[in-house]
Amino acid sequence: MATTKTKLDTREQILQAAENLFATQGYSATTIKQVAESVGIQGPAIYKHFANKRALFEDVLERLFSPFTDIIAQGEPGANQASIVRQHLRNPNASRIVQLSTLSGGEDLALLVERWYRQFFQHTQIALDDARHPITPVSVMAFHSMLLGYLTLAPLHQAIFGVDPLSEEALAELLDLEGTMAQNLIQ
Repeated sequence: MATTKTKLDTREQILQAAENLFATQGYSATTIKQVAESVGIQGPAIYKHFANKRALFEDVLERLFSPFTDIIAQGEPGANQASIVRQHLRNPNASRIVQLSTLSGGEDLALLVERWYRQFFQHTQIALDDARHPITPVSVMAFHSMLLGYLTLAPLHQAIFGVDPLSEEALAELLDLEGTMAQNLIQ
């Protein structure tokens, strides 16, 4: 039984190391050797847990984005915005990976769009298709960009303003701002 637990622990360590590297360097710039070194194992040992680097990336994305899918499945469209923001704040690597994958384009972006983002915005698309609803594609893009930018620029803003943008107080203010903007849009 100890062997199974050790295998799971090693797999989780690999996933965490890969997530951190993908979030700081992007998929293309991250090597299996770097992931292995971060965990303290040899590169070939990763292949005991993952078929290849792409499979590792896909599992990292699964781990990062499944909680968002769960949140969306539990609530009405728009009703769970605060939960989505909190999930982003619990793991800012999701936003970083989205931005780096978007900048690199190609297969990384296609994977995010097809596997994750289309379903995330499915409810929003229904609202957009309803001519009576005041939400526009531009407003959705602005809210999404604001959130991702807020998270990925947090270290810069903390250095400038001396305030932790990821603190509970900052989160509460961000949610209030987001709610006010949404209300203004609806009115």
